[in-house]
Amino acid sequence: MITMTHTPLGNFEERLLGELRDHVTNQTSDPAPTAPPVRAARRGPRWRTPGWRLAGVGGLAALLTIGGLVVQTVDDAPPTASAAEILTEAADTARQQPDLVARPGQFLFIELRLTSRDRPDAGPYTQERLQRWVPVGDDPTWQQRRRLESRPDEWRTDNVSHLAPPPGYFQGLPTEPEQMAQYLRDHPIPVDLPAGADLEAIRNDPATIFGDGMWMLEGYVPPQSLGALFQAMAQVPGATVLPGEIRDAAGRRGVALRTPGVFGAHIDLIFDRETHAYLGTRRLIVRDGKESPYTSTAITQMAVVDRPGQLP
Repeated sequence: MITMTHTPLGNFEERLLGELRDHVTNQTSDPAPTAPPVRAARRGPRWRTPGWRLAGVGGLAALLTIGGLVVQTVDDAPPTASAAEILTEAADTARQQPDLVARPGQFLFIELRLTSRDRPDAGPYTQERLQRWVPVGDDPTWQQRRRLESRPDEWRTDNVSHLAPPPGYFQGLPTEPEQMAQYLRDHPIPVDLPAGADLEAIRNDPATIFGDGMWMLEGYVPPQSLGALFQAMAQVPGATVLPGEIRDAAGRRGVALRTPGVFGAHIDLIFDRETHAYLGTRRLIVRDGKESPYTSTAITQMAVVDRPGQLP
């Protein structure tokens, strides 16, 4: 069973949650409903990166995993390949990668580059480096620490004792695209929906594979299964290639695919410009028809270690 990591919602998350609930309750396709007042008491600590996923009726899904480094657009050259072609090449690249072998009792080490800002459309960006140790197997004990890129010697450990583990070392996943799509339908990520929402319709929307898959990509998906995931995404219409070259949180040259089925924001998958290997994501808030970069995540390293706190 796939589990999600939850922390208290911040200003932006609370606002978007209210908008989505209004949308689902009223069953309207208006992309910019009036936001309810923000309840600042639910704001989480600055050094915590919340992650949550919501889905709305009519194929509208909201997926906002907070934390990341805003991706910079370098030029506006038109895309030379379709989203389906890039995802197919990403699948081929994934299948050529070596397996990362682990056994129960070990830990998956994940390092990410992150940037976020307190307000989605204003204020400075805070750049961070985050490290996680997620157990292989059923042990729920995991660790996470972070530091500001401007303060490389000042690591802070997050209190995650009340949180379920984030995506970790996946095992036993299908290796064919049709079976992968069915697996995700049979093992849905838990969602927080208002009363009366049609969960079955949400889960049957093919576009939900982008949200479910994006969450899995924060952990380790074995090469053959990762290829199946990208192939399954390639078979779903609606993704588009953004013009221009971008650079991800680690400065790597990339191309971005805008995913379908997102309400109140844009969420882009970022792939290497040459090999189309998966690099990370970026998130943009939409207000009054204008896009504003909010956060992005770049995954820079995954490895297997023997204990929490150990570096590869």
